[in-house]
Amino acid sequence: TTPNDPAYAQLQWNFHNPVGGVNAEQGWTRSTGQGVVVAVIDTGVVQNNPDLAANVLPGYDFISDHRVSRRDSDGRAPGGYDLGDWVEADYCTALGASGNAPEPSSWHGSHVSGTIAQVTNNSLATAGLAYNAKILPVRVLGSCGGFGSDIADGMLWAAGLPIAGLPTNPNPAEVINMSLGSGGPDTCPQIYQDAIDQINAKGTIIVVAAGNSNANAATYTMSSCNGVISVGASRVNGGRASYSNYGTRVDIAAPGGGGDVDGDPNGYIFQVLNGGTQGPTGDWQIGGMAGTSMASPHVAAAVAMVQSVAATPLTWTGMRDLLRASARPFPVAISTTTPIGAGILDVDMLLQMATTPPCQPSDSSCVPPTKTLTNKVEMSGLGSQGGDALYSFQAEAGKAVSFMTFSGTGSVALYAAAGRVPTSSSYDARSVRAGSTTQTIRVIPSSAGTYYLRLSGSYSGLTLVVRQ
Repeated sequence: TTPNDPAYAQLQWNFHNPVGGVNAEQGWTRSTGQGVVVAVIDTGVVQNNPDLAANVLPGYDFISDHRVSRRDSDGRAPGGYDLGDWVEADYCTALGASGNAPEPSSWHGSHVSGTIAQVTNNSLATAGLAYNAKILPVRVLGSCGGFGSDIADGMLWAAGLPIAGLPTNPNPAEVINMSLGSGGPDTCPQIYQDAIDQINAKGTIIVVAAGNSNANAATYTMSSCNGVISVGASRVNGGRASYSNYGTRVDIAAPGGGGDVDGDPNGYIFQVLNGGTQGPTGDWQIGGMAGTSMASPHVAAAVAMVQSVAATPLTWTGMRDLLRASARPFPVAISTTTPIGAGILDVDMLLQMATTPPCQPSDSSCVPPTKTLTNKVEMSGLGSQGGDALYSFQAEAGKAVSFMTFSGTGSVALYAAAGRVPTSSSYDARSVRAGSTTQTIRVIPSSAGTYYLRLSGSYSGLTLVVRQ
């Protein structure tokens, strides 16, 4: 399932790196997002992108002010195409903002859309995660930003809900990605919350970027809104990107890039961008960006991949819980004061859990999806509110294996078994030191094979490691 896109191996660590990536290649054996529409509420997409256009549906430009849209006149227009969001020096003062430095066009919406559904296996440029899904571009951001009324209407239209004076969207989105938010602390405006409530009631799932202010996401739009899945940004090493917003509002992390601290290319997420500094040109380039804006589309794509193969489409709450349950634990310690969700997006585990029927109590041979342990690699920041977590490890024969948990708070019990799933009443070995997160199981396998480890209890900030 390794794609033939020439920049994939060198640049797109976010898909394939075993530590910081999202396990895309295994996930692609299960789903590629076929048949799902993902709306990108952003700057639009540049028309005729040679590596994206085949996956783009007709969208809409919701920017009502020509100074922001850079169109010739006010009013909304079909298409959803990015005409550029450049600004000349102090251009935004006419819109009531303070003075601004000149900036070129960002082509932000095209980058986000590419991560979701760039055309893949076409021997051109880069790959996308849900590469058989379709992108619905909804342009709400232009020069100097955008208006809340345009953003809210764009959200509603994307989900197939009626907007006065406009044709109903013929391709309603099952997933909406919003890599946008306020520039400063701001709770969720009512106009957004009302739109989100209507969209959730229709069954569309909204994924949002947590924000790039290194602050509590609960105080920033869009993560302060109810009814959304909020995504923080992780680095190539699996740690938190220093800029990422954090807190209990953040559900899960995905690659956003650490920036200069990890260098080029490992500090950035790469996709195809237009080379124009103002309006679009015929020049196309592969460009890197970093931010929670880049993390969010990974999760939006994963949601599309699930909805493509799920027997019954999941609601936003069901999807949020599944994303959290399937997340790969952070491979490095995440501060308990700046949490960025349950772990890193693991597309393969997410799809396994979404498509595997639950084991029946009478079927002792049934093995549910398990998270894989790697020898001497710590999994940090584990948490549970009274549930069970299952892990597997490929053990060698005749060499002692130690399963250990430590750090964190709460209480955990360990149960291990060779070749079968252990329970609290059926196991080969256990460690159940009451009221403690420090537990150790030591076994010597008589033959090579899979050991299963069950963690039971209520705990947070736990570290798990296996050594052989």
